[in-house]
Amino acid sequence: MTARLALRADGSNTIGLGHVMRCGALANALVVAGAAPIWLTTTPQYLPADLDPAVEIIVLESDDALADHLDALAIRDLIADWKVTDADRVATLRRHGTHVTLIGNFLHGAIPDLHVRQGFLPGLSASGAPALSGPKYLLLARDYTDLPAREVGPTAGRILLSLGGTHTPLLARIRDLLARSFPAMDVEWRGPARNGPVPPLSEALRLADIGILAGGTSLHEAAATGLPTLCVPIAPNQLDRAAQFESAGLGLSLNPDDPGFERRFGTELSALIADADRRQTMARTGQALVDGGGAGRVARHLLGLAATRSAESQ
Repeated sequence: MTARLALRADGSNTIGLGHVMRCGALANALVVAGAAPIWLTTTPQYLPADLDPAVEIIVLESDDALADHLDALAIRDLIADWKVTDADRVATLRRHGTHVTLIGNFLHGAIPDLHVRQGFLPGLSASGAPALSGPKYLLLARDYTDLPAREVGPTAGRILLSLGGTHTPLLARIRDLLARSFPAMDVEWRGPARNGPVPPLSEALRLADIGILAGGTSLHEAAATGLPTLCVPIAPNQLDRAAQFESAGLGLSLNPDDPGFERRFGTELSALIADADRRQTMARTGQALVDGGGAGRVARHLLGLAATRSAESQ
């Protein structure tokens, strides 16, 4: 019997694209593992461009309709990646027999059956629930698996600037910094999300010599491609991941709210451009830590849990 699971995630230029990109990676991995996932969303215009056509899309008016849809579809396995999790909703779903897996690091008091944390360092779930945590379980698209080792050049000539899918004035500020202080660099930049399928960032990450990225899911992708990166977190909830990124030796983190940010940005970027050995160390460290296989591991774990519960109920 084909396992049926539901994913619940949205994206936009106000909440970002990390939720849909990591759920897209998991949905595709579930298909490969033999499942028939259904995606419930209020923002069907913001779905990954590489989403497997076998993933059925159902549009919700709001989460008030979520439980009714799950009942109508006879689905008892929900994987949710909300920007803000409603703890009462999660508790109600679980009381009615739905196994709830939550993705992300901020649960807002919710207690799931399983917590899939996203970060470079393993850690326990604050909810007390069983957790999959650490670089082995980072949810990345299949483009990030089996990549060749990055070999860096003597100097860096190409920069990728991407601060996520949300609107931020920091993007224009950094573009201006690059134009004034690094006019010889070839800069590719990605702006906020637009309506339509979300294109992958994988090729741009592979072609760049240095990344200037926010503190979201793109940091995980950069590590998998071995891209030396200056991380510029654009929101308070990205500071912890940015600190992990730097402490693991994957790149540097600069807080744009700190005094002297522009001076330090220029100094650190200049040094990184010229230091091939440092960039090579960052590349090797990132690819050794993040192998891109996390989505497959999580998918197999979820299907194993579902099979166990099914067997126990018979």
